[in-house]
Amino acid sequence: MDDLFAKIGSALQTPATLCVIGSTPGIATGQKERQTPDIDVWFAGSSFDVAELSTVCRNIGVLYDPKGEIDPDTIYIQIIRPGVVQLPKDFETETIGRYGQLTVIMPTPDLLAAAKLVRSSPADVQDVVWWVKQRGIDLSDIELAIKSFLEHLTGRLLPRISFSLS
Repeated sequence: MDDLFAKIGSALQTPATLCVIGSTPGIATGQKERQTPDIDVWFAGSSFDVAELSTVCRNIGVLYDPKGEIDPDTIYIQIIRPGVVQLPKDFETETIGRYGQLTVIMPTPDLLAAAKLVRSSPADVQDVVWWVKQRGIDLSDIELAIKSFLEHLTGRLLPRISFSLS
């Protein structure tokens, strides 16, 4: 994944920041057992010239924000906008790396874990376990992140809701 980010960053003429979500942050930070050809980019947390990034992707053989059926081995960047996927409005990020004109950031691991638990597919739960082991995330931090999701989604109408991961 570093090679791909380096290719994009060296081809860009203007600085860009991509906020990656989904399985991409884990893969980019060493989760070897999780491999997927897509890079999910949270549009609201990113800053880039759409025309330039789509041209760079085309020039290096990466699909940019494809719609419809995709060959399972095709590498692509999927632009994720608020809708089915939701993240709190203002969230902390960490820098994964700087690659020429490209800076790649991600939400903090506790927020990534919370987002994965909202969906809770078997692969998502494995990702959460990896983040907990990799970063030593405390379950109370994940609970706070889940609460921030719920507050964002419900407009802060949470006084009666409680939950625990323990």
